[in-house]
Amino acid sequence: MKIFGITGFKNAGKTTLMERLVQEIVARGLTVSTVKHAHHDADIDHPGKDSHRHRAAGASQVILSTPTRWALMTELRGAAEPSLATLLTQLAAVDLVLVEGYKRDPHPKIEVHRSAAGHALIAPDDPTIVAIACDTPVRTDRLQLPLDDTAAIADLILSQTGLLQTAPLQTGDLPRPQPATVPPSPAQPFDTVIAVDWSGGNDKGPTPKPDAIWTCIARAGVAETPAYHRNRQVAEGWLTATLATEQAAGRRTLAVFDLCFGYPSGFGTVLTGSDDPLALWDWFAARVTDTPTANNRFALAGQINARFPGIGPFWGNGRPHHDVDHLPRKGLDRTAHGLPEHRATDMAAKGAFSPWQLSGAGAVGSQVIMGLPMLSRLRHHFGAALSVWPFQPADTPLVLAETYFSLLPKAWLTDHPIRDAAQVSLYARALSALTQDQWTELLAIAPSSEGWVLGLGHTATLTDALARR
Repeated sequence: MKIFGITGFKNAGKTTLMERLVQEIVARGLTVSTVKHAHHDADIDHPGKDSHRHRAAGASQVILSTPTRWALMTELRGAAEPSLATLLTQLAAVDLVLVEGYKRDPHPKIEVHRSAAGHALIAPDDPTIVAIACDTPVRTDRLQLPLDDTAAIADLILSQTGLLQTAPLQTGDLPRPQPATVPPSPAQPFDTVIAVDWSGGNDKGPTPKPDAIWTCIARAGVAETPAYHRNRQVAEGWLTATLATEQAAGRRTLAVFDLCFGYPSGFGTVLTGSDDPLALWDWFAARVTDTPTANNRFALAGQINARFPGIGPFWGNGRPHHDVDHLPRKGLDRTAHGLPEHRATDMAAKGAFSPWQLSGAGAVGSQVIMGLPMLSRLRHHFGAALSVWPFQPADTPLVLAETYFSLLPKAWLTDHPIRDAAQVSLYARALSALTQDQWTELLAIAPSSEGWVLGLGHTATLTDALARR
């Protein structure tokens, strides 16, 4: 079951939002259960009723059953209150459990905020809060959604939990422009470019820092100020909302990620029975678990290794005091797993690291495992409006592509003192400044299940685009 929380101070409107969300999500064909935490004593039973008399007599548990519903009541009688994890085991399987309260538990949450209540935000000190549902705009680094826009809040929750793809797309979707009579040419320049530097690590805190997630938006060679995102949950919410905004405004948008979109040939076939890289995205989305402070990337890599002969292909257990079954700590400890070390595009890109390395200096493997599920959810969220280059023609309003933030000289990284921020700014500027003829040149790559780095072999073209701005 997927878990998502609604948190906030008293009288913020949490229960009202919970009620609307349950109605909205159930209407989309999904099953929902809820858990509510109260700090005061509460009793759903009534004195004088038979079930209440059973409890008063000393029964530890009482089940009340009727033709329409049944309830289990447990008397703690001085015992510790059970944890949320324990309570969840009491629920029958559903698609989604919405949790009200439990602000200290690690599941992702939306904070409900009403300005009239006069409370400060919880979000600055809580990395598990991915968005604010508020009645008036607030100062925050998190995604903000109107408190009364139930459909948009439901979209975010279902996107974050990977359930949006199973709900009917026509219900509660973010705004979409009507498709043009003539689809855009693959070589048509993009109105907007979003550059994304992803990360496989845990929450980085509220202060912008290196080796974290950074994004930058550019149009016609002019970049906005790079944005820092403290964790993947916050970044994915921002990406989903930003792509929806660009689409609704009719701006053709390219989002580029410094993230491998595929693996060396033969990998996907073992896991999915197909060499379709997009099926591999969905495979990871179904198996990766992720919170701001913990994820299962190392355990999942070990489970994948167990499906291959020998030892490998993944290596680099980043947990110094915990061994992971089937995951060697060193690359030299691998034997006869049967897969290439690099993709063809990585061989052609100077200095590119292997996606099999999960930890250590320069490692990119963790961010791939933790990035593909996000890409899968974006694909399913936007449906036919979004394509993935080079696996699909780049002829849709929204396009995702892989790039490599070492194609241009380091001396050009002058836009920001933090290198990651300078990189997203530089590449967003360069790609957004390309002409139609230059796009024709960059996109002329044959499809491959391994993927390809956009701009590889075209450093002079990117340099020319920057020089013209």
